[in-house]
Amino acid sequence: MASGKTHDIINLTAFPFFAYYLKPESFSGFFIGYMSGTFFLSPDNDIFHSKPNKRWKFLRFIWKPYTKIFSHRGISHIPVIGMMIKLLYLLVFFLLVLTFIFVPLFFLKEYLNINFVELNINLEDILDINNIIYLLKAPFFVSFLIGLFLSEFVHIATDIIFSSIKKLRKAF
Repeated sequence: MASGKTHDIINLTAFPFFAYYLKPESFSGFFIGYMSGTFFLSPDNDIFHSKPNKRWKFLRFIWKPYTKIFSHRGISHIPVIGMMIKLLYLLVFFLLVLTFIFVPLFFLKEYLNINFVELNINLEDILDINNIIYLLKAPFFVSFLIGLFLSEFVHIATDIIFSSIKKLRKAF
């Protein structure tokens, strides 16, 4: 298995080959997605002391439950599925945080003198399925996801190649 530094170098080396085929309007989304996948949302998020988790700094605690739920080289190392699970995990975590913030505010709004209408918070607009579909079809978001998934593919391919080389060395 390759080290964290090796994964970073290989992912960064592969980036220009992928970026060459992008349309200019897709570049920024792809770049942000690919770098996020390389440095923060790696298949190695299932190891608490991994480089990608350490890069989360004070937010590293987010990944502690993830490392308890998923074993290393398990489901997180399955292309597409691993990234989908990480994104779903982060979404659930984010929704829980929002729940813990807004539910008490909703019940304490009279005591705190908060008017949600003045804050211009309209949940119907936020949760409107047409707005969500529009965002998911946006070129930036699609490019972002492609970058995330490609960085994951490079990481997993690197693991497979390094593991195969180790097995061949042991055989001879």
